[in-house]
Amino acid sequence: MKARREEDWCGALFPSCLCAFVPSCLFLLLTACASSNAVQHGHNTALDSVDLVKMTDDMAAKIDEDPEIVQAYHGHGPLKIVVQPVVNEMTAEILPRGPAEAFTGRVRTLLARHGTDRYTWVMNRDEFYDLRRRELSGVDLGPVPGAVNPEFALTATFKSLTKEDPKRRSAYYLCVYELTNLKDRTILWTGSYEVKKTAVKEFLD
Repeated sequence: MKARREEDWCGALFPSCLCAFVPSCLFLLLTACASSNAVQHGHNTALDSVDLVKMTDDMAAKIDEDPEIVQAYHGHGPLKIVVQPVVNEMTAEILPRGPAEAFTGRVRTLLARHGTDRYTWVMNRDEFYDLRRRELSGVDLGPVPGAVNPEFALTATFKSLTKEDPKRRSAYYLCVYELTNLKDRTILWTGSYEVKKTAVKEFLD
């Protein structure tokens, strides 16, 4: 709709012989606005799929290259890791279960895709027992033979600061990932993703 209004405005302002230059005008206009995606695309200030990809790509790369993680692998073998959903400590943003799992689950997927043998991924205990109950309904399940207990937990905590005035809204996000030793509660690795978003009120959803 915005692009169509730009064309109507240009057509009314310029003679018909100059209409061929309208695409160039629009290109320059959009290029000038590229520094603020929220304004350019009419988005709100929430975290989106672009943040998901950038954040998890960065976290997976940092985990795979961390010297302390490499040292732990060489000293004790593959790290047995359970992945937890994001803990939402943002001021006003709601993070449903699906996205909360996606922001940590994609890190696991990227690390597993690299084909590395440094990690053994362990299913969350509650999810595992729920799966057993559903798939083996009516069967005496008993204890799990040879169960693999996780030694580390990959967690993430999202926090935010928001500011709003009559003209615009801005939000700053700090997303902290940690790989924690479950035996002694020490943090083997931590990484963070920070982003600030701004949207003018006209474009807020």
